[in-house]
Formats: sequence, C-alpha cells, structure tokens
Amino acid sequence: MLVDAVVLSGGLFLVAGRYWSGDIDLDEALVRFRATGVAATTADALPGLPAPGVYRYATTGGEWVSLFDTYREYSSTTTRIVTRHGCGVREEQFFVTQHLEYYDRCGSALVTYGTDVAYWWTHGTQDFECQGGSFDMAGKRPGDRVEWDCSDEDTRAHQITEYIGDETVEVEGVLLPARHTRWTTLFSGATIGGALVDDWFDPSTGLLLRETRDIALQVGSQFVGRLDYTDKSAYTLLSVTPAR
Repeated sequence: MLVDAVVLSGGLFLVAGRYWSGDIDLDEALVRFRATGVAATTADALPGLPAPGVYRYATTGGEWVSLFDTYREYSSTTTRIVTRHGCGVREEQFFVTQHLEYYDRCGSALVTYGTDVAYWWTHGTQDFECQGGSFDMAGKRPGDRVEWDCSDEDTRAHQITEYIGDETVEVEGVLLPARHTRWTTLFSGATIGGALVDDWFDPSTGLLLRETRDIALQVGSQFVGRLDYTDKSAYTLLSVTPAR
C-alpha cells in the first residue's frame, strides 16, 4: 500500500492516512514469548532479574503527537514479555500493537533499550546503547544518585537514576516491598526534551511492579520541522506469576 509519509529522524514515523491501533493480548504475547526459543524461555531466573514469562499490567493514559493532533490511549491491560537474553534478560513492553519498547538488562545495568512506534501504518525505531550507570539501583541506598549516558546514531540520552526510597506496591491484594527509583532522561540531537519515569522494583527479583511516565519530546523532521510528542501514563503489575 502506497502512502504519503513524514519520516521523523528522532525515531517516530507518521503518515497521512488512516489511524489504527489494537491490543497485544495474552495469547498473542505467549506466541511471541515462545517463539524466542527454549533457551530464552525456560532458563532459571538470574539473581536480581525477573524470571522469563509474560507479565500483565493494568494501564492508564496514552500518547499524543502534534501532527494531526493525534491522541492514542494505551491498552487497559498491557503485556511485558521477559526472556533470557545476552548476559541478562530482555523485557518487551507492548502499550498497543504499534508501540513496543524493549530493555536489555544485565544485573543492575541497562545495556541497550529502544522503541518501535507506529502511526498511520508507518513505523520507526530507535535503538540506544548505554555506558555505565545503574538502571534499577540494586545494591544502592536511598538517596543515592548515578549519572550515565546512552546514544544512537543521531540522539544522545543523558540518564540520571535516583533511589527515592523503600516503599510498597499492592499486587493481587498483597502489599509487596518495592524499591522506588526515579529515572530522568535528557535528550539532545535529533530528539530533544525529557522523560521522567518513576519505577517500583521488587528488591529480590528486579521485577517491575509499577511505573509512572511523564515524557515530553520534540522530534525533528526535514519536512515539517519539529513535532511535539508526549506520553503520560502509568501501569501496575497484575500478578507476580508470569504466564508461560
């Protein structure tokens, strides 16, 4: 199908055409999970990292882009697919069919992460490689702060991670201990702006229990200049036991 596209150098792609969205339900997530292979799906959990499987999150909010004033609400239940990958795990979060984020974790470090976001039947990707720092602040103390950097071919992402404190998150009616961190990202280059993400991790398994997001970016385009993109959303784990 041929369409007129606006290609954004910062990783978001939009096209003049029909807008659509959909959910990745549990059945489809399990197909994707199992397709990664036996070694990735059946291996024992690594210390401080979540066990392989499909986790489900109650989700609110969504994303907006200034081109055509387009708002997209996220699925009310989103899925996070965890598989063994490299020296740790890969976590893939589907907000809707056309919005995927992945995180490659090795111990407390974030090795690589990226996005695959689609609007109007056209999609774009962004892939960051990271150096140093601590993603989930395992082994740190409340009040600690670390700074580190990630980058792709045209955008630099300066990271600041803070250990806010030890709190609890309710999952399945049970209050679970949680390490509350705050992850601030300052973008420069093709994408500019910032992302403020609060996370609550299970301190023993590294499983993400809850996340809130406040992201405001300007993404460069050679056709229409910079476009605005925002993401204001939150999601909370529905069960600590993954589907497999």
